[in-house]
Amino acid sequence: MKTFIRILLIAGLFVPGLLRAAEPAPAAAPPVLPAGKELAALDQFLHLSDEDLDQMQQVITRIRAMSPAEKAALRREMDKFRSLPDAQRRQLRQGWGALEDRLQDAWRRMMQSTTAERHAEIQQKLQSLSPEKKAEYRRQLAEEFLRQEAKK
Repeated sequence: MKTFIRILLIAGLFVPGLLRAAEPAPAAAPPVLPAGKELAALDQFLHLSDEDLDQMQQVITRIRAMSPAEKAALRREMDKFRSLPDAQRRQLRQGWGALEDRLQDAWRRMMQSTTAERHAEIQQKLQSLSPEKKAEYRRQLAEEFLRQEAKK
C-alpha cells in the first residue's frame, strides 16, 4: 500500500495533470472580493434567507425601472418618513399609517367581532394593497365600525 501511495505521489510530481484530470476545469476566474463597504454588504447578504434575497432583488428591479423623477420623489418620501417622530414611524412600519389610537382600537374590536369569512376577506384585501392604501382601507373600515357602534 505504501508503495502504491509513493507511486501516486511521484506520478503527481512529474505529471501534474494526472491527479487533476478528473476535476472539472474552472469556467472562469474566481470573482475578486469587493473591498470596503461592498464587503460589509456582502457579509450581511450572506446571512439573509432566500426569501429576503428574492424580495431585495424585486426591489432593485423596481428601482431600476424608475425614472429619475420617480427616484427623486421616493427620496423625498423617505426623507419625510425619517423626519417623523419615532412613534409615528413605528405606526407606519406596522401598517397603521397615521391611524389614531381610537381607530386602531376600533379596528381591533371590529376584527375580533367579525365572522371568520369576513376576517379572511379583509385580510385578502389588505394583502393586495400598497402600504398607503392599507392604512386608508383600515381607516375606512374602523370609522364605519365606529358609526355602527354609535347606532346601537
